[in-house]
Amino acid sequence: MTKLSEVLRERGYVYQFSSETLEEITDGPKRTVYLGIDPTADSMHVGHLSGLLVLRRFLEDGHKVIILTGGGTGMIGDPGGKSEERNLLDEATISHNAAAVAVQIKQVFGTNDFIAVNNDHWLSKLKLIEFLRDIGKHFTINAMIKRDVVRNRLDAESPISFTEFSYSLLQGFDFLHLNEEYSCDVQVGGSDQWSNILSGVEFIRRKTGRTVYAFTWPLIINKSTGKKFGKSEGGAVWLDVEKTSPFQFYQFWFNTEDEAVEEYLLKMTLLSKEEIAAIVADHILDSSRRIGQKALAREVTALVHGKEVASVMGAVSEVLFGDATAATLDSDVKDALLKEAPNCKIDIGDNILDVLIKSELASSKREAREFVEQKAISLNGEKISDVSRSITNADIHNGFALLRRGKQRISLLTLA
Repeated sequence: MTKLSEVLRERGYVYQFSSETLEEITDGPKRTVYLGIDPTADSMHVGHLSGLLVLRRFLEDGHKVIILTGGGTGMIGDPGGKSEERNLLDEATISHNAAAVAVQIKQVFGTNDFIAVNNDHWLSKLKLIEFLRDIGKHFTINAMIKRDVVRNRLDAESPISFTEFSYSLLQGFDFLHLNEEYSCDVQVGGSDQWSNILSGVEFIRRKTGRTVYAFTWPLIINKSTGKKFGKSEGGAVWLDVEKTSPFQFYQFWFNTEDEAVEEYLLKMTLLSKEEIAAIVADHILDSSRRIGQKALAREVTALVHGKEVASVMGAVSEVLFGDATAATLDSDVKDALLKEAPNCKIDIGDNILDVLIKSELASSKREAREFVEQKAISLNGEKISDVSRSITNADIHNGFALLRRGKQRISLLTLA
């Protein structure tokens, strides 16, 4: 059986760890691992997926996993990655967000065999004087201002309040509480959390003498923008269907650049390394077929929304952007297609030029005529070259026809 350390390395999940070897954390005694989730939204986004899959690997290897919702720390906010103070959340909002996120985590894990806790349950009971005496004395200002998340704010001359500055003390206390309550001995997170996590490791060592560990994975980077996938970076892709539809979710992965396909298959899916190698090999032979992107979109959509939804979204994508036709679609695919694609109601006998204008694929008859004469227009996959062409009953398949201008501009034509 492949060791967990080998799996994490081959998938590209390893960034930093506090032990001398990764194997000390992963391949020895079974551990209890925790991840803190920021409850500032009622949905996770694609930037969270790789971390959840790391934890799924720990679960499948027999380790225990704790998901900590930062009900207490979420009312303060981690200063990392921000140029200004965060808005503070009320308890009702945090509770709602935590419940919504827990459902998504269960879906990605494929099980509810994990421990869910909220740090508000213990942080809200802290007394200031006792906290400063018993916890604060183990943290030095010298070390705290050297942390990246603090130093970056100071270097930019951006104000940082004492509230945010104290975040790492509370996170360290979380680790101590989980260590004492659940024998938790590993905290994990994205690479931008390294200094926060490490401060907790050092705090527990100084206070109790016990050895605990830190482990981080690389952040997922959008290859075209150079920015991390995250809800605060703009254009977020959410796991919640109300925020990002399954079709938009599928298309996000389908539009992945060729050079990022292999990395995302390794980090964002459960496919084996051998399966991924075969997909990548086929993809390289003819990248125009987008074999890698189709596999990536299918697998990640199935992971988040289920296999049935992924199959429907794949079929919709094939009709809109591939070679599939509308003639043999089942009702689920048809309904999804009509919901997701631009559509236009027409009548039998309508002239193609009028239809192009009505569907907003052309702005005028002159422009529509030029598109037809340039053979840029196709109806159900067949090029239209006759400007006098009209819509007939034979053009309507399964209740609609697919009108396309070029490769990307489309409209579904349905009868009025």
